[in-house]
Amino acid sequence: MDRSSLLNNLGGVDFSLCPPCPLSMEDLNLAFDRQRQATRAERRTPSATERRTWLNDLWASVLAHESELIQALHDDLGKPREEVHLQEIFPLKAEIKHARRHVRGWMAPKPAHTSLAMLGTRAYVHPEPKGHVLIISPWNFPVILTLRPLVSALAAGNRVMIKPSEHTPETSKVIQSIVHKALPQEVATVVLGGPEVSAHLTSLPFQHICFTGGTNIGKKVMKAAADNLASVTLELGGKSPAVVDSSANLYDASRRMAWGKCLNNGQVCIAPDYLLVQASIADAFLEELRARFADMYGHDADGQLSSPQRSKMVNDHHFNRVVSLIEDAVNKGAKVVHGGTWDAKERRISPTILDNVTLDMAVMQEEIFGPVLPVLRWASEEDVNNVVAANPHPLAMYFFSKNDGAIERWMQANPAGTTAINEVVLQVANPSLPFGGLQTSGMGRTGGIAGFKAFSNLRSVLKQTTRFNVLPLTFPPFDGTSLWLARAVQRWL
Repeated sequence: MDRSSLLNNLGGVDFSLCPPCPLSMEDLNLAFDRQRQATRAERRTPSATERRTWLNDLWASVLAHESELIQALHDDLGKPREEVHLQEIFPLKAEIKHARRHVRGWMAPKPAHTSLAMLGTRAYVHPEPKGHVLIISPWNFPVILTLRPLVSALAAGNRVMIKPSEHTPETSKVIQSIVHKALPQEVATVVLGGPEVSAHLTSLPFQHICFTGGTNIGKKVMKAAADNLASVTLELGGKSPAVVDSSANLYDASRRMAWGKCLNNGQVCIAPDYLLVQASIADAFLEELRARFADMYGHDADGQLSSPQRSKMVNDHHFNRVVSLIEDAVNKGAKVVHGGTWDAKERRISPTILDNVTLDMAVMQEEIFGPVLPVLRWASEEDVNNVVAANPHPLAMYFFSKNDGAIERWMQANPAGTTAINEVVLQVANPSLPFGGLQTSGMGRTGGIAGFKAFSNLRSVLKQTTRFNVLPLTFPPFDGTSLWLARAVQRWL
């Protein structure tokens, strides 16, 4: 059945012809029902060729809208073009290429071990689509964090509804155009709107919901999913520590820290949230860090504040929240050793280092999501563990050290979703690595085969290969032979 016939038969509206505007709840229900009915009408899972075609068409559409994405991300976040290419488009290309290359193997049945007790059978795992899935994406990296889970969902053969963030409206409109140009609406539909749209979508009986955002909203998504017993992937956040000890290369470590902290103006869920630096090298390291900020964003304070090399805060609410964190820390005794200036009109905050920070300050009790780096000094390895334990498990943890033994001890003492050693952030860009958190920093994994599995039902299958096996010997009526056989099986197999 072709696309137009399917739409007519389902009585739906082709949302690709609608202006990019929020939909009514009735429209959302219609879009949901249309995809669900399409799944039921087809009664088969998409082939590897179809899935690869979807991925090819998605990438072609991204390239066709590249200039629009660059402009939209500048309008919404002030992102430099280079960041768009390197942090949004290139990782998406890598994810699509990886999925396209491996999808046929991922979806193939996988043999499972069969014990002697199961003689005469063959076991395998057959991945199949979960069916109808929802993706709710955030504003900080709106392209990669919307389209990467879409890649996984398509590779797994699902129908998908996508709700991008209302905080980056221009980029969300372009994402809608990209998806609607690339894919039939019964395969993937993008709907726009605010929190009320997200709340309504999560109440619908999807088979799986993938949400990226804050922990508090993640809890609400999980509660809504529970009403329909939908599985969830939650990519949340938290306070991600960066540990620097006396064995680290201070130039390399400071360079990566300065970049990781100011990437997207600090609005990164795996940005180094705060610095734990060994006391014996703390002053030297902070001097190196100040020098790296100067190298990257200008040697005077005004230049660093207004540098076009950095993004701006997404909106007034988040700008004011980060400024209040700085003010609270200073009022409680923290010392600004770099930056500490802001421009409310332009929603810009300079790269800021806060020394003499204590755990009772708000900046150490919530995720910062801005270009502000609190610094705590430590003398023993246990000091690091005590500070990290003051908050729930982080999404990421970073170590700058040549002491492999210390790193291993810290990793054992401090679980985290992801870790990078002598690097920051790059772990998320490798499609061969599963990405995600634990407990308050998230659950489930995205990217590569982990994302494929998250959007798949791993169906177990046991097949009889011969009529002659031991199973009938266990059928009633039971007698002495049956008991002997049961004991033999328990003892020897």
